[in-house]
Amino acid sequence: MRIQLKSPDEIRLMRASGLVAAEILEDMCQAAKPGVSTWDLDQIGRAGIAKHARRIEQEIVDHASAITKLGSSDSAKAELARLTETYTGLRALAKPGQSGSDLDQVIRSEVEKHKVRSAFLNYNAGGKPPYPGVVCTSRNEVIVHGIPRKGDVIAEGDIIGIDFGIFMHGFCADTARTVPVGNVSPQKRKLVEVGRDSLEKAIALCRVGSRLGDLGHAVQSYVESMGFSVVRQFVGHGTGKQMHEDPQVPNFGKPGTEKRLKSGLVIAVEPMVNAGTPDVEELADEWTAVTKDRSMSAHFEHTIAITDEGPWVLTRPSSTPGSP
Repeated sequence: MRIQLKSPDEIRLMRASGLVAAEILEDMCQAAKPGVSTWDLDQIGRAGIAKHARRIEQEIVDHASAITKLGSSDSAKAELARLTETYTGLRALAKPGQSGSDLDQVIRSEVEKHKVRSAFLNYNAGGKPPYPGVVCTSRNEVIVHGIPRKGDVIAEGDIIGIDFGIFMHGFCADTARTVPVGNVSPQKRKLVEVGRDSLEKAIALCRVGSRLGDLGHAVQSYVESMGFSVVRQFVGHGTGKQMHEDPQVPNFGKPGTEKRLKSGLVIAVEPMVNAGTPDVEELADEWTAVTKDRSMSAHFEHTIAITDEGPWVLTRPSSTPGSP
């Protein structure tokens, strides 16, 4: 697969997707309390997706209505350009002689193109059964891909990784965070902090001219210096019109090696940090990946655009180009 560089307009749309993903992830993280099941978190994710899907559809309908009422003045043309900055298909409504059926067809087409949907639900990889949730919920020794279940109840002292992805405007945003629940042990808290900080060290290197090996080395060297290990079986990835695009983004490596980062590349960097060995075991459901030694694991992820100004963390609301 060839690496796909994104245009500034595409990155702008990916930023919009990233902000929605971040909002819904935050809602799930806030809800991760003792007595809440991972199925409950999945329901929050589904409700968030549905809410934003309705919002996008209403925006398109409202924009279409406004466009059909515009005249041919310069001010109307300027307003049309503003209204169609994102929903480009609506420009067709400015042509003379458009009927009601034309309007309906354009609206349906734009809703389909820009709709919000889960990146995870029914995802199929390598012959596995379709993934049944909109979020991956990974408690304690689960590294990634934990399936939400009513019987999987969060307890005081747990740590839980919450991994969430959506498509919006045709582009994917993928983000994850591990949350300590209540009064966790010092070792668990340190593990979570090291996982979080290792991602920040990689983000700082997401600049034009850096190499993927630089990112992986930054994560690995920091994690190992703190007495933990990085998982090698799963890695980060490019992202865009597909959730998983080239290049792969390992959390280990040697500085000065692998592909060089270019402006317009968008990657999901996602360290998976184990308290024990890096070895992985997959459970019978064919999705849930746990530490082989059943030690604790933490997982963090952001979607990051490489820009000429520097890294832009598309799934962090406070980030701007060059200010991660």
